[in-house]
Amino acid sequence: MLAYLLAFAAEASAADVTPIPQARWKRAPSAYERALAYPELAAGRRIAGQATLKCRINDIGSPAACTIYSETPKGHGFGKALMKLRSQMSFHPPAPGEGPWVLITVGFDPDPKKALYIY
Repeated sequence: MLAYLLAFAAEASAADVTPIPQARWKRAPSAYERALAYPELAAGRRIAGQATLKCRINDIGSPAACTIYSETPKGHGFGKALMKLRSQMSFHPPAPGEGPWVLITVGFDPDPKKALYIY
């Protein structure tokens, strides 16, 4: 009986977790804009990384109420760099049924050929 209740509770909590969709870009920051925002510590060591913000998209497509959701590698400033780029971004509103929150992921790379990639 206890095993059944634990399994039921696990299924119920898993069903309550709604995945956060990736944002749908209208305008992404250019490679040049990302180069200007590149974290100084990471640039000096030629370290590539990425960051993801969790944001609401407002009525005009701008990210609002953002927090740093993840950053790789940690401690090199990629999350703060992405926060600086928010004014350079524009998005389509979330699709119906998706909820108000989206994830915004951007990569940073010291190699100019790889720096063009946006998630």
